[in-house]
Order: sequence, then structure tokens, then C-alpha cells
Amino acid sequence: MAKKKESIKTKQKEMAVAKVNGVAIKAFQVEAGLQSMLEPYRDSKGKVRLNQQEQYGARDYVIDNLIKRELLFQDGKSKEIKATSKELDKIMSDALKEYSSEAQFKFVLSSQGLTLEQYREQMKHDIVVNKTAALIVQGKKKDVSKAEARKYYDDHPEEMIGPEVRHILHVMISLDRYAPEAEVKQAREKLEKVAADVKTFKEIVKKGPGSKDDIKGIDVGFVVRGSIHPMLDSIVLRLEEGKISRVVKTDEGLHLMMVEKILPADIPRPYKYVEADLIKKLYEQRSVAILDEYVEKLRKKADIDIIDKMAANKLDQEKTL
Repeated sequence: MAKKKESIKTKQKEMAVAKVNGVAIKAFQVEAGLQSMLEPYRDSKGKVRLNQQEQYGARDYVIDNLIKRELLFQDGKSKEIKATSKELDKIMSDALKEYSSEAQFKFVLSSQGLTLEQYREQMKHDIVVNKTAALIVQGKKKDVSKAEARKYYDDHPEEMIGPEVRHILHVMISLDRYAPEAEVKQAREKLEKVAADVKTFKEIVKKGPGSKDDIKGIDVGFVVRGSIHPMLDSIVLRLEEGKISRVVKTDEGLHLMMVEKILPADIPRPYKYVEADLIKKLYEQRSVAILDEYVEKLRKKADIDIIDKMAANKLDQEKTL
């Protein structure tokens, strides 16, 4: 019975949601994209904090984005753009480094409806899409000046408002989770000395994670609640500006955290804190505009059949209510 259920589940994952020039976009691709898109909206219990209309909208967006990427992939193939074995191996190697073992990596993929082989194929597809996109926008997009960024900031104050964010500085000593108590004690004593001196703490952070010292530092930048390790997150939320936390132990080692700056919720971010991100955002928007125009031309020539119209139909129903 278990095998039959698994067979049905597998068939459902392989079902075509849409076809682009006869090439199927499958259900597992949509589910994986949707899970990734909805992750920031999940609460501590895993429930998505979006209403039904917003969730249907997200699904519709994912399907449309997969169609766009398939159009770019097919265009890239026609131009003989390929993913090399070296590029694929590096992506797979980098992905595995994020997990304690290959088994854990496979488990995470499984929760997204993917096998390791499907993930590799997806990465191969993405490399071709990204190379194709880069070729399309090459030489066509202009840099964004600081004056343009400042004007956009002044003209769109509502976009400069967001949730509370905290600028985090992080210092740690990596330890095996089963390190002997004597080793943990020695590391803790080192970090307690650092915690007593803000200047020393910041000097370690300035050296960066590439330092050869056993104590590593990193400027994490501005983060929102829930975006770092839960234990570290709870510590950071209680810290005042300029204060260094107590030594915190996780499976990765011992940590010190410092809140350099707190930007409150519901008020526009000061320009100096958003300038770099704003310039990057506007630059990316120019790339997106060029790509969208190009993809629209591909779309007009393509044979596109959207088989799963659930999201689109639900959104249409909402509009008529």
C-alpha cells in the first residue's frame, strides 16, 4: 500500500502545470518555487501568514516566472549556451556546504518536493537561464547615479518604511558540537575578554570571516526578526544599541552579538542606510525591464498552454466579488 501511495505522490509531482513550446513545467517545480517564496511569511509554527487571495497570487506569480525562465532557457539553448560540468559541480559543492551532511541536504530537498537529481537539473537549467539573461542585458543597462537614487528616495517615501531592523556585528569561535568541556571553557574565556572591550570586538569584526585567527568576526548588516539562528535572534532582540551580548552556545560554536544600530518600524529609513541597497535595486530594475521586454517578444512567438488554471481562476473570482 505504501508503494502505491508513493507512486501516486510521484505522479502528482510530475504532472504538467503548463507547457512552453511542448516542454512541461511540472508540479514539483511550482511547489518548490512556492515554498521558497512563502518562507519569509511563515510564523514560528510554520503557518503562512497570508490570506487565500495572496497565496493564490503567489502561486500565479511562480507559474508565470517559471514560464519566463523556460522561454529564456529555450532561447539560450538555441544560441548554444550551456552549463559546464565545472559550474554545476561548484554549485552542488557550495549547496552541500550549507548542511552538515549530504543526507541532511537530501532531506531538505525532499521537503521541497525535490530529489538530488532534480535539483542538479534545476541548477543546470538556472545556469543557462542566467547566462542568457546576462547576454541579453549586456551593454544595455546604465549605472544608477547617487542623484537618481536620492530622487527616487524622496519621491517614494512609502517604500522606505519597513519592519524594525537591527545592524548586527557577530563574533564567534567555531567548535564541534561534541567538543570536550575543557575546550569549550577555554573558548568561552577568550570570548568573555572580547565582550569586555568594544574596541577589540570591532577590530575582530573588521578583519572579517577570512581572518586566520580562531576568533572570527563578520558584519552581518541589517537583519529583520527571525532571519538568523533562533537563539541568537532572541538575544539580539533584547540588546540595546552599542551593547555586546553574553557568550551564547549553539551547535556551531560560541558567539557574541552586538547591535550597532536599530532602525524602528513604520518610519522611513534614513537615506544613508538605504543608499547602497537603493542603487542596487534600481540597477536591477533596469535589468528586469530589459529582460521583460525581450521575454515578451519570445512569449508572442511561443506556444504556451497553462494547464493548471486554479490560481488564475481564483484570482478572477476575487475580482468579481
